[in-house]
Amino acid sequence: HAAGLKLSVIALLGAGGVARSEAHAAGTAALVTAMDPAFFAALTLTIVPGTPIAKLAAAGRFTLPDQAALLGELRTMVAQARPTRALFRTNHASNYLPLAGQLPADRDRIVALIDAALDGRIPLRPERSRGL
Repeated sequence: HAAGLKLSVIALLGAGGVARSEAHAAGTAALVTAMDPAFFAALTLTIVPGTPIAKLAAAGRFTLPDQAALLGELRTMVAQARPTRALFRTNHASNYLPLAGQLPADRDRIVALIDAALDGRIPLRPERSRGL
């Protein structure tokens, strides 16, 4: 900030696997708070065959969280992050739930939309539409 640069944070939902899902989400929220970016977005990890993470998954050493847990990570990040004013997006094709807003102004609305998706009141992007 002191150098006049605008900072961006792009989080990767699922990067901590099932084992570190909660810590990953809380840590990302803390990072967003500390960095105070102008832009904050989330992508969802996709396991691509032949990659190192695919090999870990095949060996049982990494498990990608399910849809509900990934949305839970997103909810934690949005609910706990405290940027001064950040444009927020989850409109990337990898995400199950496209969202847009400003944080902190739209925090409650975004959290409510995530909760509605978790409760099944909002449809999620189908797997076939998440191809990259």
